[in-house]
Amino acid sequence: MTGTAKHPAVKQVKTQREDVYAFEIYGHVSRQEIDDIYQTLEKAYENHDKINLLVRMSRFDGVDWSAVFSEAVYIGKFHAIKHMRRYALVGGPKWAAVAMQFFNPLFRLEVRHFELEQEAEAWDWIYEHEDSETAAA
Repeated sequence: MTGTAKHPAVKQVKTQREDVYAFEIYGHVSRQEIDDIYQTLEKAYENHDKINLLVRMSRFDGVDWSAVFSEAVYIGKFHAIKHMRRYALVGGPKWAAVAMQFFNPLFRLEVRHFELEQEAEAWDWIYEHEDSETAAA
């Protein structure tokens, strides 16, 4: 057998509310996986004006940088800023936490970083604000 099996680095995590989305990142994130995340979020925006997002990075081994600077990602980030209420990053590299603190004042959404051992606190924070659509159901 030649080559090695490649496993997905991004997995969507089931949540307790329709307006809350979550992803687990474990490994090297490909361009296709980044596109898949933004496609999932675009579908979410069709159903909810505002959503909350939690991303858990238990082991981050890098990203396809050509995808990070693509037009699709810029559009995805613009839509995310418009449609997200809260964004929690759990774990990840130290530079990600620093970047979140630096850029937080520039966004209209609430952004927080949590260490891996604070994951329960992150979920509590993500679930604090309930979408009015969800509350009416």
